[in-house]
Amino acid sequence: MTRLEKTFKQNKKNKILVTYTVAGDPSLSTSKKILNDLISSGADILEIGVPFSDPMSEGPVIQKAHERALKKNIEFQNILEICNEIRSKNNNVPIVLMGYMNSFLSLGKSLSNKLFKAGVDGIIVVDLPYDESKFFFQNLRKKNIDLIRLISPTTDPKRLKQMLASSSGYLYYVSLKGITGAKLKNFAEVKNKVKSIKKLTNLPVVVGFGIKDAKTAKKMAAFSDGVVVGTKIIDFIEKKSIKKISNFTKLLKKAIN
Repeated sequence: MTRLEKTFKQNKKNKILVTYTVAGDPSLSTSKKILNDLISSGADILEIGVPFSDPMSEGPVIQKAHERALKKNIEFQNILEICNEIRSKNNNVPIVLMGYMNSFLSLGKSLSNKLFKAGVDGIIVVDLPYDESKFFFQNLRKKNIDLIRLISPTTDPKRLKQMLASSSGYLYYVSLKGITGAKLKNFAEVKNKVKSIKKLTNLPVVVGFGIKDAKTAKKMAAFSDGVVVGTKIIDFIEKKSIKKISNFTKLLKKAIN
């Protein structure tokens, strides 16, 4: 059983809190501290963003985080070192890398081996076309690393069924059309979509995009298996209010359970 499977199985009565930060933002050492603080404050799964020059699905706040990390010359090897360091201290909290296809392709055929050695449990490839996902899925399966798929409000039902066949770990439902950090308005629509997805799969479904506070997180957790929060955390980083992240994480965790 993988760490992700254990996490969802052991928390069946509770909702999962997934936090997102960009590796190396605002610096390598501070990034490590933030990730450890997130764990101690209640994060169940760490999603770590891989800095990229053109993060097209991200809003302004997260785009700036990518820029800050790139200015620090953060490379994939640095990210693997961060993961390895976290894993040396904590063998339970799953680590998921979220990024764009070119970043992962840079590791070539050694992708699964390097991720496995660093203690990575899954990856989310934002711009991965279904037709090109076979390489990733088969490569990762060799080391029991999950390929987590993004499902959007515009995902075609036929394509959704195909995607589910090459998905593992959990599903990340993008709650709105647009970029990260946008305002979420139609909760009923999201609820109905999540329910329809859960009828097609046994994989847990977590909801992300547009969740900026405990109130919204609670609403989303009521009909999903968990929530993803990233923009607000990164907003604290941008404003140099890093000390607020721990308390904010605790509030989120309390709100959804």
